[in-house]
Amino acid sequence: MLAPKLSQSRSLIDRRVLGALELVDAATSERITAPMKLSSESLRFVRNRSGLHVVNGLTPRTEDERTLAEHLDAFEEAPGGLADGALSFDITIENPAGLYVPRTYEIDLPRGDEAGTALKVEMFASPAAPIGQNWSGIRATLSKESPDGDVPLAGARLTLLRDSDDALLGRGISDHRGEVLGIAVGIPIIDFTTTPPSPVGGGGGGGPAPAPVGTKKVAARIVIETGPGQPWPPDPDAITASGQTWVPVTGDLPKPELETGRILSDGLSFLLKPQT
Repeated sequence: MLAPKLSQSRSLIDRRVLGALELVDAATSERITAPMKLSSESLRFVRNRSGLHVVNGLTPRTEDERTLAEHLDAFEEAPGGLADGALSFDITIENPAGLYVPRTYEIDLPRGDEAGTALKVEMFASPAAPIGQNWSGIRATLSKESPDGDVPLAGARLTLLRDSDDALLGRGISDHRGEVLGIAVGIPIIDFTTTPPSPVGGGGGGGPAPAPVGTKKVAARIVIETGPGQPWPPDPDAITASGQTWVPVTGDLPKPELETGRILSDGLSFLLKPQT
């Protein structure tokens, strides 16, 4: 069980907690300090002084959950009878200000020897989120074919890969309207890895000037995926585990050129269908 240092900031020195979540920005990996709302059918949460969201309550529905709930009041010897991670609980995480796309997260309890380590949960910026001065990326609207007409493709993950070697550049999750902000942090202003071609004539006095040392743009490839059943809110971790890839109904997805300090948006609206 977690030590009291991860407990409620008001006064929980007489109680254990079952686990802790650290909510981080998916683009920057920094801990989110904005107010967040966590909800679950069984679990209760409180935010402590370190900014961690700790599980400090459980309303049991089964005998195993009643056994787990006993951990909250046991100190000298934690109740036994449950293997580590034997019970799973779904959590919905939202930002009241709408700066992050809502998501679900599945936590397995009890945490056992890892109970003192907070679980990192990535939150993806919504289209309404502020943009960093040196960020790159795209804004797009995603929709899918439907017998009743085109509808938003909500909860889809848009991934930006470097076209030359498929290195990860950035990601985003579409909101309930199908709008997505794919953020790429760290695109270099100058790419010093670019090797300029040798000038004709060996660079002598009569040859052309050498090519620039690098480039300010990086060609990217777009990949769009959803999780099984396309639930809302989505679970980005489920997309990673068993995602469904989506492709345009006609043509191909564009290959945008990402540039530091610029978010591309012109004409980026895609009508999609599942890739077979």
